[in-house]
Amino acid sequence: MQGTQKIIDDILSSAKNTATAMIEEATAEQEESLAALRASLDNAQAESIKKSEEQADAAYAGRVKLGDLEASKVMLRAKQQCVAAVYDGVREKIMKASDAKYLALLARLITEACEDGDEVIAAKSDEKRVTAAWLKKVSTAAKKKLTLSKERGEFEGGVILRGARHDRDLSIDEIVADLKERTIGETVKKLGL
Repeated sequence: MQGTQKIIDDILSSAKNTATAMIEEATAEQEESLAALRASLDNAQAESIKKSEEQADAAYAGRVKLGDLEASKVMLRAKQQCVAAVYDGVREKIMKASDAKYLALLARLITEACEDGDEVIAAKSDEKRVTAAWLKKVSTAAKKKLTLSKERGEFEGGVILRGARHDRDLSIDEIVADLKERTIGETVKKLGL
């Protein structure tokens, strides 16, 4: 029994270390992306301001206000695109992660969110990654009875836990959306927006 517990502890420790490494790697990549996006935004902003000033000199007072409004819209769209690019990059990094890293992340998320008797619906794109044998290991680690559904989800990456009381969406899109909701203020601040 102690050997089994050691294996479980080793698996959990390994999963935690893998998840931590993935988060650190994603954060470093996010910082690089933020710097590049900030430079691009500064250039776009300078160009937009220059255009707005040239138009204002040549236009009537009413057209100046319209130009400012349009410049604000362009800037808002550019800012929204920058923020979206950051989270698209996070999503892409997760999806392109090695099987070991990807499955370690899913295992951690499933272990944290599952309830005894849950049915795991994997994404069609994860058919080769999320297998019954892998889920059995996760089930053992979580000390919960989990079964892999024959149904495959119409989402790209991740799983949905279908339970008797409620379902939990652990799809990659939902994970990134949750991350965005929790960190968008910090991301906008780091981008200098």
